[in-house]
Amino acid sequence: MKFITLLFFGTTATAFSFTENYVVIRPSAYILELYTDQDVCICSYPIGLGENGLGKTRRGDRKTPIGTYHILWKATSCWEQYGGLPILEGSSYCGTDNSFSPNYRDYLDDGAIWGNDFGGSEIFFMCLNYPNESDLEKGFTGSGIGIHGTLNGGIGEFSSAGCIRMHPHDARNLYGQLSIGSLVYIESD
Repeated sequence: MKFITLLFFGTTATAFSFTENYVVIRPSAYILELYTDQDVCICSYPIGLGENGLGKTRRGDRKTPIGTYHILWKATSCWEQYGGLPILEGSSYCGTDNSFSPNYRDYLDDGAIWGNDFGGSEIFFMCLNYPNESDLEKGFTGSGIGIHGTLNGGIGEFSSAGCIRMHPHDARNLYGQLSIGSLVYIESD
């Protein structure tokens, strides 16, 4: 059983204790593995990572963070079928505090989570709690790191602004197998 003691969403803290699937990101192989709570790998997916490599420390460094994270929220353009928050073309954003906004661009100039970078007409986005408490203690900055599909390629290479990129159909499959609070472990090389 995996335990989450504290999850930050905006300024609200919530305690969780549950049994469920979790993710391990293996950067050297460009692979995301999905595990059951019994530590059995049930599938793996090819991924792309931050174009400047690993070890995110500041906003805009275009690196993927290393460490243990949790899914803060899930959003999709297919929310009526798959649940989660509604992503609307031209009006859904991730804020600098990792909050979700369905219709107002008051967060980041680059906080849009719609369009081909995120999967085109079928977007599945899972926001991570980067920076987590340990990252903040180290002075790391940034936000909006997620796992999502893309139509712009870059799978099997360092190509994103820091997120974990997937093929759109893989992101859809993963979205249905993870919950808010699910563990995401990103290995160092």
